[in-house]
Amino acid sequence: MSEPGPPKRCKLETTSLPASPCVESATIQRAMVLARLRRITPDSLAERLSSSVIPPLVLDLRPFIAYNVSHIRGSVNVACSDRISRRRLEQGKTSLADLATTTLGKEMLRKRTYKEIIVYDESTSDLERVPNNHPLFLVITSLVEDQREPVLLIGKYLYLH
Repeated sequence: MSEPGPPKRCKLETTSLPASPCVESATIQRAMVLARLRRITPDSLAERLSSSVIPPLVLDLRPFIAYNVSHIRGSVNVACSDRISRRRLEQGKTSLADLATTTLGKEMLRKRTYKEIIVYDESTSDLERVPNNHPLFLVITSLVEDQREPVLLIGKYLYLH
């Protein structure tokens, strides 16, 4: 029997972390992701949406039916609320562009025109309390790994349809 080689490494920004599922590396990675996350209030977002020549990219992580009923004008729905999509995103087998529900949304995410991306779901206002496999945390982690700047919309959202 051969000796196991060195542990596989995954890269997050400039720090290399062990790819093992050990609690310590998951804790370190989580802390790094949360450190990169900024927050925005609904009022600040409304101001940016109305005053910017180029509005920020907003990702709506709610199920498609909820998105279809009402959403922030111009937001892109990313379907990652089902277990299979979450698992594929967690394992790096799919991208956010692949999970966008519209062709325009897929194009916007693939073009990489937006560095800062605002995200929201049904009710999360404190990412500290959500598990690592929660859709919102997975999307934010994916954005950080893609060298983007995630911003969490906190508080009651405004649905500008």
